[in-house]
Amino acid sequence: MPSTQTPPGPGSKQVNNAFIGMLEQGLEKQAQDAVNDYIRVKMREDGFGRRIIPPVQITNDELDRQVDTDKPVKVIDKEPSSPGAISVPFATQPINRYIRGPRFRVMFDRILTPRFTKDIDELRTYDMDIRQILSDNSIKDMLAEEDGKFILVCNSLLVGQGSTVPETGSVQWQAIAGGVTRETIAESMKIMPSTPNHLNVSTVLVNNVTIWDVVKFGRDEIGGDLSQELFERGFAEREIMGVQWIITIKRDLVPDATLFHFAEPKFLGKWLILEDTTMYIDRKAYMLEFFAYESMGAAIANVAGVTRADF
Repeated sequence: MPSTQTPPGPGSKQVNNAFIGMLEQGLEKQAQDAVNDYIRVKMREDGFGRRIIPPVQITNDELDRQVDTDKPVKVIDKEPSSPGAISVPFATQPINRYIRGPRFRVMFDRILTPRFTKDIDELRTYDMDIRQILSDNSIKDMLAEEDGKFILVCNSLLVGQGSTVPETGSVQWQAIAGGVTRETIAESMKIMPSTPNHLNVSTVLVNNVTIWDVVKFGRDEIGGDLSQELFERGFAEREIMGVQWIITIKRDLVPDATLFHFAEPKFLGKWLILEDTTMYIDRKAYMLEFFAYESMGAAIANVAGVTRADF
């Protein structure tokens, strides 16, 4: 199951005092870096959106200007469609087809946390690691915002349960009767390759409650010693049916008895980071204030790379 535990480190009070010492000496940059490293590691580990589409850092020079917005934008090329080859008689000329290369754009937005404030003297008596406090208060909201927007886009592209997606002409959000069984999971894997794009599922997203229905599989369903292993140890993230399964605790985004299927990132979209997660820290007299922010953009450019099954 996903874990958010922090490996043991120096004593919490020792860490807190060292952190306060940095602030008192005016070394805000050192204090900021100490928190930044910790936040970025936690964020990449726990955000499922970034695992489905691995993020890529870009620079200012890679941005593209637009006439309809002042926001940072990156324009990315898409694979052009082409008609199939045909058989013709001898002495026949080919039919002309003008080349057009489609594009899509990724627009960037800023995500930030509330500004947290604390009396500096109250930090001196904490037994809890101050870095843990800073990161927890910042990361939870930012991860929920990233993943929430990601799932919102997925559901919007799929239109609704039983509805036809205009771009593919296929129903990519289907209800499958029978609960979560080996047969129904295999049936759900057919949704994506049944579209005209013929993509295969690369990743399955499931919540940490529904995954226990998989743990219930017996030897007659899952075979071999895996049934015993699941009974003894529970379900760890692994490959099932040749695809990677990601387990999330965000049941408000991924409902019970629901699987989201995603194609490989190269068939799906882009996740771009303009400014990675940064912790801003400021001390005014005896008051400490801090908040985290980032600038990122993501886009699903190929709706055929997303499907959903409700059981």
